[in-house]
Amino acid sequence: FNLANNHFSDQGERGILETRENLDQLGFFYVGCRDKQVDDCSAKVIETADLRVGMAGFSMVYGLFDIGLATSSVAKLASSSDLVIVNIHWGVEYEHQSNRFQQNIPHELVDAGADIIVGHHPHVVQGIEVYKNRPIFYSLGNFMFDQYFSRDTQIGLGLGINFNKEELDIGLFPLSSLKSQPRLMGERDGEKELSNLIKWSSLDEVYVEQVKTGKIIINFVK
Repeated sequence: FNLANNHFSDQGERGILETRENLDQLGFFYVGCRDKQVDDCSAKVIETADLRVGMAGFSMVYGLFDIGLATSSVAKLASSSDLVIVNIHWGVEYEHQSNRFQQNIPHELVDAGADIIVGHHPHVVQGIEVYKNRPIFYSLGNFMFDQYFSRDTQIGLGLGINFNKEELDIGLFPLSSLKSQPRLMGERDGEKELSNLIKWSSLDEVYVEQVKTGKIIINFVK
């Protein structure tokens, strides 16, 4: 889980501690500090099977986090991991287009060693970019949320990541939610949402054609 977001400290330090204790007891992996904070709680290496996955979580809703600390954290993960996934809570709510504050930061994180960047917070799906052969998903939208006032806030995007040290095969799964019950979209509705995703994205023709099929394939070279 990524815990870094603008509501993580809503119940104060006690709420933060209880959240971490509960996740530890349940055996879940998690990263992330409170909004704007970059610290030891921002990153972790997870060992699974024969793979070392570096996870980082940041949040920049009420202000920017320290990009120098963040790039150092990502670089440290990259030096000891096979794959580095960065989650960032950012962006303007209900806007399908990412903004310049979002667009400047992921490039620096990829340069530092991030392999996949996954964004959230706007409550709607935003576009994709591929920078130096690394995918940036600016916002996956809502997965489960009681914002029933619009169709867009009931649409989300799921990612299925297959990684074999030579290739990233990322499945794109459009989701719709009814009364906080998410489900995969049917073929026709899914194609429509993938077309919208292309419209909000900055992609070359190769990746545009891939998105139409519901996946992105990236040659992975460290």
